[in-house]
Amino acid sequence: MMLFGVVFVKKSFVIGSDAFTRVDPTHWTLDVGRTAGASYHDVRDVCLFIPEGNLLDNSSCLVVYVQAGNSTWEYRGSVSNAAPSEVFPLQWPLNPDGSLPPNAQIGVSVEPIADTVGKEQHVVGSKEEFAKRVAMDLFRYMESFQAATAISAEQMVVPLNILDRWFNKFQDKFRRDPDFLTRAAEKS
Repeated sequence: MMLFGVVFVKKSFVIGSDAFTRVDPTHWTLDVGRTAGASYHDVRDVCLFIPEGNLLDNSSCLVVYVQAGNSTWEYRGSVSNAAPSEVFPLQWPLNPDGSLPPNAQIGVSVEPIADTVGKEQHVVGSKEEFAKRVAMDLFRYMESFQAATAISAEQMVVPLNILDRWFNKFQDKFRRDPDFLTRAAEKS
């Protein structure tokens, strides 16, 4: 019986819990490179799901973690009977020098829902920080037009099509390097 399943978005078919290595009654691990058939760093998102209702009690959830190389396990999200599936960005940990470790795995564990509340708040904070980075990227782009049209320190004059121009530039950068905002923040 499949207790849970994962799909590496655009990289795999359903991978059932039986393909994972069971560490103990509530913990499983999966070597991503070997299972997904691709370089693990090309695997960007995972969908974790519970195939049938009531496999968990209502106070428990399945939690997904990632580990690359010798990094610690990092929380990515959880599913429960109330929300039986979700897609999570994997955001693989890097070596201290910024390089990719040679291997990676995901871990799934059964945990009390109450224990994941603080972890979820950290994820929400990370998303807020990402939104702030996007806004700062737009502001810096708009600011680059200010030197030619300096009116005052409190007003900014920009071309009418500024949002279209910025978004096209942002899309190009994001398609080439989806982690460019995160990496830029880590350097500063």
